[in-house]
Amino acid sequence: MSGASQEWARWEATTGFQRRVQQLVEKHRKNAELAAREYLEARRAELAHEPEAKQLIYLDTKHWVNLCNVVVQSPQAVPAYDEILGSLEILRQKRRICCPISATLFLELMKQNDPSTRQSTAQLMDFLSGGVCLQNWLDLAKAEFGRHICRTLHIGQVDETEFPTWTRVGYWAGEHTVDFPDEAETDSAVMEKVYIDLRWEMTCDDYQSMPGWTPIPDAFAAAWTVESEQAKARQAQIKQSFSKLARERRAQLLQALKDTLFPMLALCSNAPGTPDNHVTAVLDPIYEARDPQALPSLGVVAALDAAVILDTTRKVQANDVEDYLHTAQALPYCDALFCDNFIAQKLRSKHLDFGQVYQTEIGSRPEEIISYLKSLPQ
Repeated sequence: MSGASQEWARWEATTGFQRRVQQLVEKHRKNAELAAREYLEARRAELAHEPEAKQLIYLDTKHWVNLCNVVVQSPQAVPAYDEILGSLEILRQKRRICCPISATLFLELMKQNDPSTRQSTAQLMDFLSGGVCLQNWLDLAKAEFGRHICRTLHIGQVDETEFPTWTRVGYWAGEHTVDFPDEAETDSAVMEKVYIDLRWEMTCDDYQSMPGWTPIPDAFAAAWTVESEQAKARQAQIKQSFSKLARERRAQLLQALKDTLFPMLALCSNAPGTPDNHVTAVLDPIYEARDPQALPSLGVVAALDAAVILDTTRKVQANDVEDYLHTAQALPYCDALFCDNFIAQKLRSKHLDFGQVYQTEIGSRPEEIISYLKSLPQ
């Protein structure tokens, strides 16, 4: 057996993978007529109710690392996070809070080189999130765009199963089904649903321990960083207002994502009237930022990027895009966002004032987290 095969065998033994596959096969053979896509939608519908009645608190990577330092009793532990962790654990046990995960958080988790510390962080994420994960940024933008089209043109009912905000950690990179063409038709349908369940039940700990992890180059983030640097250089010369600069960044983002988003404009054909007018009605509120709920994942990134470009005291940094994505995923959907100080200041600035726009508590310092947790019903 090769080294890679041995690693996978150990992972399967540790996670009970083969035993779970057999259990799921038996389960789905009893209900083989349900299609995989319908089954995934049913799982989404169940999940949609889970964050209800909980305070949703998004912590960026810095805060997860500080919490983990308390767990592993690191010499770098900050005393305030001992109190924060204790409060979070109590509130989570009482089902008062949920600290959802995102694709950005998971990718940053995988940058931790020490396996033991990474595992401790993953287990902490599993407990405080309950496995709840925001859709990855592109899928979230697609869902927002679909919801916006349906609301704007009064097309049917905006359904969480069709345009989901939430998923499970096992689908952090995007929800999908898998065909099994070599299986008989009935067995193929069964295995598709087994695959969905395996992904749905996977934990951060399971995922981070899988052998053969390879970082995925993010061409979009790299290109966006270069464009931000160029925009900052142009801004030094022409000195646009914030509103014009933010509009320019929104237009550039829409152009970059047109192949992902614009096929959904086909939904416009389901509405009565002139299709060209429908497209204008859909796109204008996004270009002009008239509706912060129209496509918030895009609008937040564009506005935050514009605010950073306007800041003459700081250069564009390589990890800015990750900070933008943390913010864009969390702000419209969470009750509180705790990020780094620079981003928090920008979000609360007069240009953005995103805490008011999205009714989200924004902070960065541990003292702010403590104060927020104390304000919650115990």
